[in-house]
Amino acid sequence: MLTAGRNQTGLTEKQIEYCLEAWAVLCADMPIELDTSEAMQNFSRTRFNEEQRKVFLGADALPGEGVDANSRMSTLACLAHEFAHVERFRLSYRRPTDLPDVLLDEAETSLRASFTSVLRMKDREDLVEDARDRLIQWLALRHPEGGSDES
Repeated sequence: MLTAGRNQTGLTEKQIEYCLEAWAVLCADMPIELDTSEAMQNFSRTRFNEEQRKVFLGADALPGEGVDANSRMSTLACLAHEFAHVERFRLSYRRPTDLPDVLLDEAETSLRASFTSVLRMKDREDLVEDARDRLIQWLALRHPEGGSDES
């Protein structure tokens, strides 16, 4: 299971400003709203809301203390991942919301985000590793140790 190792402390105004600048670079060709209304709240989540068609900025936009790819992923890589959700939505992808298939969606989104041209190689590697970790978790949930899957 992926560890919840990303930042959980609400963002400061300066951190929010940085995120808005990074977001503007990421979506210069396809403007989409980055809602910062929850960003100062502890434990808030960065996420794309399909119904509202906007991305919410959360405390977890910043890396955390964990050593796994998701925990150490830069703010720019995190935002690129959310922007990839937006791109996929606009291409009519409909996301599964239940385990284990939501993990496939997240893995595919991280892979798509890894092709974002403004990312450094380390960001791309972290996104690919994040996808790998989610695929491993998907496999573990689909085929629990000692169990069989007839489907």
